[in-house]
Amino acid sequence: MKYIQYRLLLLLLVAGTFISCDKQLNVYPTNKLVDGNVIIDLKSAETVLNGVYYAFAYAGMDNLTGIESVRWATVNEIMPSELAGTLAYAYGQDGFMNMAYRNPNNILSSKWEYGYDIVNAANGFLKNVVPVKNIPEERKKQMIAEAKFLRAFGNADLLFYFGQYYDINSKYGIILRNEFVSAEQIRMARSSVAASYNAILKDLDEAIADLPPRGSKIHYTNLWAAKMLKARVLINRGAAGDYEQVINLTEDIILNGNFKLEQNLKDLFHVKGFSSEEVMLAVQPFPTERHKFYLNNSSVDFYVTPALKDLLTDDPRKDWMYKDAKNINGILPSITKYYSGNAMLPVKTPVVCNSYAFRLTEAYLTQAEAITLAKGDLAKAKLRLTDVMKRAGLTDFSNVDKANTPEALQFLIVQEVRKNFLQESGLDWFAMRRLPMATLQSIRPAVKSRFSFILPIPMAEMSANGLMEPNPAE
Repeated sequence: MKYIQYRLLLLLLVAGTFISCDKQLNVYPTNKLVDGNVIIDLKSAETVLNGVYYAFAYAGMDNLTGIESVRWATVNEIMPSELAGTLAYAYGQDGFMNMAYRNPNNILSSKWEYGYDIVNAANGFLKNVVPVKNIPEERKKQMIAEAKFLRAFGNADLLFYFGQYYDINSKYGIILRNEFVSAEQIRMARSSVAASYNAILKDLDEAIADLPPRGSKIHYTNLWAAKMLKARVLINRGAAGDYEQVINLTEDIILNGNFKLEQNLKDLFHVKGFSSEEVMLAVQPFPTERHKFYLNNSSVDFYVTPALKDLLTDDPRKDWMYKDAKNINGILPSITKYYSGNAMLPVKTPVVCNSYAFRLTEAYLTQAEAITLAKGDLAKAKLRLTDVMKRAGLTDFSNVDKANTPEALQFLIVQEVRKNFLQESGLDWFAMRRLPMATLQSIRPAVKSRFSFILPIPMAEMSANGLMEPNPAE
């Protein structure tokens, strides 16, 4: 790979034969064909849009097994929880647990590539679907909305990890690419944080206008997932009026979205999977893959830290979220949040490779935190928090009852996010960063300042793109 952006051009121009998805996933093609030049009718448009979902799932060849796999866990589950301090790499420091970011680093590069693969795939679709006249208008509007949601997701992911998302006045935003990448377009400067947020929110507002309440499959996006992503973006921006918007968006989702909190959180991950009424948008694995199962249960590449054990003290989730498992270095506590079998003799279970991009619990906890940040009705925030805690098996809410300041209640909400969304969608790390710095450092001492929040721009990008300005050094 000469450099990352050039990789996008080559990767997304590949053409080939697509599988019949009806008996498998009905979502991912066997390659990454998303350059919209092939769009001539509804069928080809759907095929190309599937390619954007393919990028969203971080699907591709698993180097360990040699088969097509969804690798969402690598970039959206494991790395964020390493940053949150609850997971550690079993074979030494990889730079994320101790926040001594190394450049070059394969995972760092993968995270950067992941976001821009989604954006470029969406741009390829959007560029060429509009001129096609023989697609039913309502269906075309919905497909465009899906692509804009996915582009917003990719751009938000890049901003939250590589930009100074926390400072609306900062010039260190992301590269806003609105066109399919060509060799002439690789060199491009980054936009400001304000411009980055504006572009993301514009895409989301346009997506919300035309998305259906439910996708045809659980792995196709919908109106409510788009509203949840908008709330996720706004609570991290934290500008004037943002918290009030978050409260309204999440209230709409809770009251009108027709999703329901799972009565027993453990059942969602170990038994029901995508059939749970709580799941808003899923990332479905290929039937034969083992990628996530291998990482978590077969090789134990990542193990539970003392910080997570302390966090789950007196919490019933400690009995099923992690267990001792074998590793070539011995016995290590392994994440079993997604796995109900014998951790010492792991056998793949039907739901172990499932991943969850959005579920209703996020709306409850995001609203509760937004209320504290807006200095609002703490009684309502407590109600949302305890509703979630009950589903996790907790019965003692005395700490919640005693939390009579916004700051105290926000801390409890963030601690619940860390438990509930452990190794799931990055929400644990996002929530921790919204705490006051002194509070955050008390539970994550590796954080030295806000510079610890963002990852360095990969060296390959810096070498290829002379207009790219690096993030400031601490």
